[in-house]
Amino acid sequence: MAIRLLNEDPEAAGAAAGWDGDFGVVIDREGGAMGIAIGAPVNGALPEPRFLSPADVEALEPRFFARASQEDWWALIEGGLDPIAAIVQKRLVARGDLTPVIARLQYRGLAERWLERIRADQNSGG
Repeated sequence: MAIRLLNEDPEAAGAAAGWDGDFGVVIDREGGAMGIAIGAPVNGALPEPRFLSPADVEALEPRFFARASQEDWWALIEGGLDPIAAIVQKRLVARGDLTPVIARLQYRGLAERWLERIRADQNSGG
């Protein structure tokens, strides 16, 4: 559901344009870490993510990799934590060529709208 909502956003195709690598994410949270592998966009749309162990995500050697606490991920998505500051403060571990990621910071509003739609959908029982 979350990827479908993201792909439906009018800015999603622009954010995906020229993206040519997969992404691995690890969310450190209470009760254990969660790994997510997201393939490169196809025709401007993200494929469904795969939920894996953190070790399996790292074993995939994704082109882009990021790891942070659940609290810091929310702060990044909501715009309360600057990604560059998070890396400098070692709150976000990132590997790979981050140039394409940084170039897409202009699409932060897409992430904020996406989060709002997910929350609205959850609150409506969807």
